[in-house]
Amino acid sequence: MIFRRPYAFLIRHFRLIHLIMFVMLEYSTVMAKKIFDFFRDYITYSGKIEVISSNYNSYYIYISFILVMILSTIIYFLMKYKSKPRLFYIGIIILCVFSSILFIISYFNIRGLESTSVSGRELRLYRDISTINYGILIIMSIPMLIRGLGFDIKKFNFTSDLKELNLNEEDSAEVEVYNVLNSNAFKRNGRKLIREFSYYYKDNSLIINIFLVIATIILVFVFPVNRYIINRDLSEGEILNTKDFNLKVNCSYISERNRISKDNSYVIIKVSIIGKTNKYSLDLDEFVLNSKNDEYFPSMKYYNYFTDIGIGYKGGYLDINEYKEYLLIYNINSIDADNDFKLEYLNSKKKVKLNLKKID
Repeated sequence: MIFRRPYAFLIRHFRLIHLIMFVMLEYSTVMAKKIFDFFRDYITYSGKIEVISSNYNSYYIYISFILVMILSTIIYFLMKYKSKPRLFYIGIIILCVFSSILFIISYFNIRGLESTSVSGRELRLYRDISTINYGILIIMSIPMLIRGLGFDIKKFNFTSDLKELNLNEEDSAEVEVYNVLNSNAFKRNGRKLIREFSYYYKDNSLIINIFLVIATIILVFVFPVNRYIINRDLSEGEILNTKDFNLKVNCSYISERNRISKDNSYVIIKVSIIGKTNKYSLDLDEFVLNSKNDEYFPSMKYYNYFTDIGIGYKGGYLDINEYKEYLLIYNINSIDADNDFKLEYLNSKKKVKLNLKKID
């Protein structure tokens, strides 16, 4: 098989690769600035601003970091092959990992503010963490842009990094790889490959270890955290935060009281709600009850069946000074009665896992 060495391609597209990395870092920088502005404004206005943690976290932050680290690793080996300085790319990889951790810390700090208040000292610490993250990303972005434009800051002219990398014919030379079918030769070449790899690892242990740490963080940390912590389902008693109101499911029940037929039951959800904006009323069709087999919408016509439990929400503006309790009642198919249920607010895509108690 014939392979063409990739060095010529990488050298010819050296600036473009750095501009791509700059764009990805710039996206993360914008998000870091958004988080910094949030904490600054939160302190300035004494907490009287909207807090929606999901606005300050995105898959794309971590995807951009992963791509930057992969490209930095590739350029690192190019620079090593051409005997050029490569410490910059090791620094980029380390700072991407560090910045990812700061993004996650900041997200949890904002999420905590959705339901609790903290001291001014803690708020200033949160702001300082976001400031550090913002500064790190600016530090990474500027030299990346300089390399992408080919600007040599030492000489203050536009001598490109491309010319300094000394492109030659060897960089695009073809390399022929022979298929060895003889079993003894295969074993011999296998041992040789292992031996050469061990030598290669010793010579490049730092960058390989960094790459393995990145892969470990991605597999063990970023995706599980996003799935089971950042975007996890809420439990009863936790606050579902939106820009217009906060809602907490206090308890939930299932009952066959006054049912229309043997094929239906009722799910009753007692919630506490406080408004955040003046003259805001709920749209009940936004509160969907999800089960394994179907989804259901609340109805007001069953409120009179459960007046001993509470008062159903019948419209009107939400109180912005204190939490008020209301009932949401759903008419469900009896076939779903033994399934797990989740209350979903469609505008935020957040779900609350219900722990139904059976009542008469």
